[in-house]
Amino acid sequence: MEVHDLEFLFHPDSIAIVGITTDPDDLRRQRFLKPLLDFGFGGRLYLVNAKGGEIMGLKVYPSLQDIPGTVDYVILSVPAELSVAVMKDCIVKGVKAVAVYSAGFGEVGTEEGDALEGEIVRIARKGGIRVIGPNCLGLHCAKSRLTYRSEYPKESGPVAFLSQSGGNTTHLVQMAAPRGVRFSKIISYGNGRDLNESDFLDYLAHDPETEIIAVYIEGVKDGRQFIRTLRNAARAKPVILLKGGCGEAGVRAAAGHTGALAGDDITWNGLCKQLGVVQVYSIEELADLMVSFLFFPLPKGRKMALVGVGGGASVLACDACTNSGMVLPPIPEHIKKRLLQFTPLAGSILNNPVDTPSIFQVPQFIETVKTVTSWEEIDYLITFLLSADIFPSYLGRYEQAANGVLQSSKICSKPVAIVLQDASHPETFEKTFLAQQRLTSAGFPVYPTIARAVSAINKFLAYHRQ
Repeated sequence: MEVHDLEFLFHPDSIAIVGITTDPDDLRRQRFLKPLLDFGFGGRLYLVNAKGGEIMGLKVYPSLQDIPGTVDYVILSVPAELSVAVMKDCIVKGVKAVAVYSAGFGEVGTEEGDALEGEIVRIARKGGIRVIGPNCLGLHCAKSRLTYRSEYPKESGPVAFLSQSGGNTTHLVQMAAPRGVRFSKIISYGNGRDLNESDFLDYLAHDPETEIIAVYIEGVKDGRQFIRTLRNAARAKPVILLKGGCGEAGVRAAAGHTGALAGDDITWNGLCKQLGVVQVYSIEELADLMVSFLFFPLPKGRKMALVGVGGGASVLACDACTNSGMVLPPIPEHIKKRLLQFTPLAGSILNNPVDTPSIFQVPQFIETVKTVTSWEEIDYLITFLLSADIFPSYLGRYEQAANGVLQSSKICSKPVAIVLQDASHPETFEKTFLAQQRLTSAGFPVYPTIARAVSAINKFLAYHRQ
């Protein structure tokens, strides 16, 4: 079997959750059952606990060997010291893959933990079993209804996320999914003692359902193998990488989290530049780049126009553009004259950015965008809408303004990105969220700030210009 031939992991016909608790208050050890039920996993689902019984209408078997049917995939959630016995049962049962959720292995930094981790992998390999983890959440594949989180999108999409951290997978999805990002595969691989970052990256590079690969990594098992795999993956499709644990404190944290061997920031920066990998520095930026690669049409260049409302926001937008290497050409007189035909001079700044209250009047704002984007000097447009928190009177007109942004974006003759500033109050948050849903459903890239939009677009352009 070739390394990248791991498709069977994501399409099990039967799953056993070993170590599930019968205590209704112990939600941590029941965390895998409800997501599989919520997602509608169509295969056979078995529960294992030495006490037996029943959970959510499903029979609980005392051991794996008591299960009458075959088991393809095991989610192992027993204390670490019991894992060796369970792994031996997996061999007898003919299990193909085990995701070890349990912690207490190599990441704890003791000889005993490392030896225990090595032993379960040794047993697994003897029986031809592949191991994900230990100390991980495992796999998500919407297409096969395999998951570990009920909140993940049920629709499949072209983005894969490979993460050493389970918590960061959830954080990333919470950031990206409301902005329209959908996932082919999500992989939390933890310590990676058997299947590691290089194995999964190689698989994703060959996966026809994956068009964009995002990676969160704290360290690697084999540096040379990883560089070869990363180079091949970056040649096949865009790779966006977030490296955790670059500073001294981060290195210590990475070692305590997954037992990873981390490298310094300079090394990783150089590696990413050499291989054509897009490097980011936060989960938020990782989500922004996903949005850019998915929804932002490639502009011809870096010259942009900004159209929206808010003088202060316009000034900060200019700073953000300058810092990101973008160009904001001044609006020429003939464009200004055309704008004045339907834009009130009072309250407007017809430079670039164009700060105009016409955003609250849909027909006028559509004409504003049409006029600005007809100007040959610019390559793309960002429209921005202030947070509904700022003015009490703004909330009643917010939906109208958002509709103006949507309608004008649909007729825009240049690539367009949209900024909806975040809201914090419950009512304004709901308005913003609904507006974002409308815009993402229409296929537009949406960002929470102008600075994040131009930073993401800058890296998106740099990737395509290399």
